Amino acid sequence: MRKQTRSEAREALFTQVFQFANHRENMDEVRGYMLDELPECEQNIGYITEVTNGILEHEDEIIDIINAHLKGGWSFRRLSKASRTILKIAIYEMKYCDDVPAKVAINEAINLAKKYCDEKEPSFINGVLGGVMRELEQ
Repeated sequence: MRKQTRSEAREALFTQVFQFANHRENMDEVRGYMLDELPECEQNIGYITEVTNGILEHEDEIIDIINAHLKGGWSFRRLSKASRTILKIAIYEMKYCDDVPAKVAINEAINLAKKYCDEKEPSFINGVLGGVMRELEQ
């Protein structure tokens, strides 16, 4: 089996967090499906599980951070599910993962947005996360 990159693991994490928004009670089942489809995720299951569980544990705080950085009458609920998921992952990594530099979390979030969101969302996500990064650096 080939080695899975952290970016690939982050993409698998994105699918997990996205699905957990609707299937929270079946977390183990959803994780099992991921491992069946992408067995290479076993190499990064610690990271995937840690971030998924951390997002669920700190979800209210993460949503508050997102809302604090939205402008023009936007709220977390108005964002697409993909954008919400990407922002949750990036903010969790920026705030709680010492081994992930904020700039890397932002770059990876933008790459996910380019793949899973419409054409305007990557720059929107970059703006929100840039504000979060500046706040966390203070």
